[in-house]
Formats: sequence, C-alpha cells, structure tokens
Amino acid sequence: MCLSACGAAKYNVDYGGKKSQFENARDSYRAGARVKLYYGIIATDTDYSFYVDGKRFNAGYDESKGYIIEFIMPEHDITVSVESRNSMEYIPEENEAVKYTLKYDSFDGGGPSYTPEIEDPSLLDYDIEKKYYSENHAEEDGSSFAVSIVFTGLASGSTTVTVKARSPVGINYDEIYRADIDDNLNVNMTLLETKEYD
Repeated sequence: MCLSACGAAKYNVDYGGKKSQFENARDSYRAGARVKLYYGIIATDTDYSFYVDGKRFNAGYDESKGYIIEFIMPEHDITVSVESRNSMEYIPEENEAVKYTLKYDSFDGGGPSYTPEIEDPSLLDYDIEKKYYSENHAEEDGSSFAVSIVFTGLASGSTTVTVKARSPVGINYDEIYRADIDDNLNVNMTLLETKEYD
C-alpha cells in the first residue's frame, strides 16, 4: 500500500493563518494520502462552515474531538478554511429598517459608562446591551465587557446624538454624531467630533 503513496510528491496546505486551530494539521501531505483534521474550538452560539480546496465541506463530528475534516490529498496545493457566524446575531428581514450600532469597551470597577443623549427623541430611540468577554466574569476582578448602543429610527429626519463616556479612573469624553434617518427608517450615523474633559 505504501508503494504509490510513499513515492508521491508532497503538496502544501494553506490554513489561512489558522493552522493552530486544526489538530493534526501539517504543512504538506503526499498526493493520495488520507488527511484527517479535527477542529475543536467550538462556541455554543456559533455556526461553522468548512472549505477544502475551495469547496464547501460537510464535516463530521466527534463529541471528544469536535468537527472532523477528512479527505484524500489531491495532486496540487490546497486551502483548508473555516468560517464562523454567531447564530444569535440579529439579521434584518428583507425590507426591515436597518438599525445602527455603536460599540465600546469597558470593565468592572471603574470602567467608563456610556450614556447617549438624543437632541430630537421623536426621530430616534436606543437600547443598550452589555456582554462580558469571560464566562467567569462574576468570579473575576475588573472583568471587561462590550457595550453596544443600538439605535432605531422612529421617523425620517436628522438629529444630533451625544454619547457621554464617563469613568472615575479613565478619560472622560463626549462623542458627537449626526444621525440621519431615511424614509424607510434606516439609520446612519456620522461622527462629527470628540470632546475630552479633565
């Protein structure tokens, strides 16, 4: 069985800079060799798509190893890649108004708070979402988290939005935006200036 495979030429595999994420990954394989990779970096709220040699690959799954990517090495260089998408991510329906999101970073114990002030609240509304980066944030000191301010159009027009960042241990500043809401209530925001305070 080794006569043909052992004498075959080797070809390279490009992992798109993510070789370390694939268990058993090698830089090259002989043509005709059986390649078996495992992808175990899996988040519960994420969908994964795998591609081998430019084509979508239907990966298997093992409870202890994760996704299994198994194929015969062709007689040319190939790419192996993975794409991930948060399955909890909000995707607007067709013809649904597009919201606008501003994202910031903060941390427990003195990190900045972010407060939006809308000059004309009849045109625009907002929600604030907070998400910790660590699952064990309750047991940690100074845990960092993301703050998302999601703006929703209420009526067409333009107004000014000021986001006030305030922290007892950091820089205090205002970000001033122009918010434009079109007739379909799609929101777009443009940063006009940033003012820092002592």
